[in-house]
Amino acid sequence: MPKETINGYDMHYEVHGEGQPLFMIHGGLGGGEGSAAMVEHFAASFSNRFRMIFYDRRAAGRSETPQDGYSMANQVIDLRALLQKLGVERAHILGSSGGGPIALGMALDHPELVDTLLLINTMSYASQPERAARQTELDNLMCNEAAHGREGSVERALEFRNPGMKENDPERFQRLRDINLEKFPGMVASIHAYLDIGDSIENRLSTLNMPTLIVHGDADERIPVECAHRLHEKISGSELRIIPNAVHGLTSNEAPKLQELMLDFFGRVKVARQTPAPSTS
Repeated sequence: MPKETINGYDMHYEVHGEGQPLFMIHGGLGGGEGSAAMVEHFAASFSNRFRMIFYDRRAAGRSETPQDGYSMANQVIDLRALLQKLGVERAHILGSSGGGPIALGMALDHPELVDTLLLINTMSYASQPERAARQTELDNLMCNEAAHGREGSVERALEFRNPGMKENDPERFQRLRDINLEKFPGMVASIHAYLDIGDSIENRLSTLNMPTLIVHGDADERIPVECAHRLHEKISGSELRIIPNAVHGLTSNEAPKLQELMLDFFGRVKVARQTPAPSTS
């Protein structure tokens, strides 16, 4: 799959299928396997209906870890540049977890490019508890690096995020450890970018008017379901769907149910596409 320089960094991206473009923005705060799980759960099942486009964000998956460019505004430019590279004029935009603010930024800054907006187990990162959680994550990374070295910091972060993986899936643990060691500076820069969001997204949510679907699990401990309710309240006309007993990571853990909700949504909404004026000749 292609890796090309997009907006100043070597971006890994994949395109599957034909039809209306559907961009899927993965979660995480840098490091990890990027869009790989999304590709696994959505590429084959949705490629007969959509032109599925996945990409690895800065310092994630198989993309490069550049020195800078991690601000949320610039990550929106990353996405827009990829649309332009692929010749996409309008698209469905889905943001999962940490990808949600990028999807929101795209819809706010370039609404003319967004047919529908899908926000999956995500939040605006505006409230103090949300920012405090990211600050704690950053503090833990830096304190553990100072006390145990970078390798120790990465391993402790992996064990916290994935309890039992080191013993139950040592091969994947080792692979993620190696990825995160390489991408550690980008992970730190990514967390700083989320801390810098503040109210810049939240204060503009009421201006969104494209069809919007919000999906969350009521057992999500990483991003509480209250965040979905707040998005729903702020985005006029949005639809909210809560999956009972579902934890974080719906694009993997609840992929069949999420796909069902998405197809129902796409089947009902009217997309405001621009159509050429009839010829008078």
